[in-house]
Amino acid sequence: MKRIRVVVSLFIMFAFIPLFSQQNNDAKLGSIKNPIIIEIDKLPQIDSLSPSRSNTIFREYQNIIESNSKAISSGRQPEILFFKYKNTENFTFQGLAARCCINQETLATLNRIENAQDDIKNRTLILPCTNGIFVAVDKGINSIEVLLQKNYSTENLTKGGLYYTIDGVEFVFLQKVRFSPTERAYFLDSALCLPISSDSYWVSSEFGKRRSPFSGQIKNHNGIDLAAAEGTPVYAIKDGAVYSVVSDNPEFGNYIILSHDAGKMTSVYAHLSKVVVEQYQNVKKGQTIGYVGHTGMATGSHLHFEIRKGGKAEDPALRLNLKK
Repeated sequence: MKRIRVVVSLFIMFAFIPLFSQQNNDAKLGSIKNPIIIEIDKLPQIDSLSPSRSNTIFREYQNIIESNSKAISSGRQPEILFFKYKNTENFTFQGLAARCCINQETLATLNRIENAQDDIKNRTLILPCTNGIFVAVDKGINSIEVLLQKNYSTENLTKGGLYYTIDGVEFVFLQKVRFSPTERAYFLDSALCLPISSDSYWVSSEFGKRRSPFSGQIKNHNGIDLAAAEGTPVYAIKDGAVYSVVSDNPEFGNYIILSHDAGKMTSVYAHLSKVVVEQYQNVKKGQTIGYVGHTGMATGSHLHFEIRKGGKAEDPALRLNLKK
């Protein structure tokens, strides 16, 4: 068994030799030069997170984590190494972090995971061997990245910061740092906000096939209609960016499309009387983006609301806590 461990250790050591380049210790967030480059296809592959005796790569990974923990406790520097793992065993994000003995914020920020409820089935993840947070240098692609960038934008990260390019993305790694209470709240809160206050609407038309009130034909209704008084505020259901603002569309009138999670999900808000955001503007969950109206093809004042994932319409009632 000792011989096997030596072989695995040598494999890991040589796997990392060509990955590192000289780092610049004078860099700050947004001005990194010569970061350490990590090539994912050269990382040691963990095939299973089963703690069996025959699973030598995962056992070596656990040994490094344990050794790093002892090193930090005694004031020594840990080995900052990386492995990769494809989640074919269908771990939840929380379950994966627990099995690897790595903090959730470390795994999340390294793998650009927005919240603890994200689906990571069949996803290839990078597994680090020591704890901290990875702050993306380029434009954040989700709410937690944007928040971290804002919180650390004025920090001098020269001391204690390591700089990496991982899969083409630049990061500052802050060893032993944990999420602040606000950052943790963002990470744990995956619920979507209602687009209209719960006491201000009633569902006038549900998702699915229905008879058009104008043509009388049976058509797909790709969203839900929330009847509400003219001028009722309309809210962004989730952090995102304004993908499009359209005025006087023959069907939807004035409407907004928001992009969430780097375009993985979009939300549509139609028949608005007024729009108060602009294209490309970043918005926060619960922010007022417009007001209910009856522009376009509308028989009365209401909000037509859609959720799309991968370009496919989903029933918003499955994602929102709607009252009927």
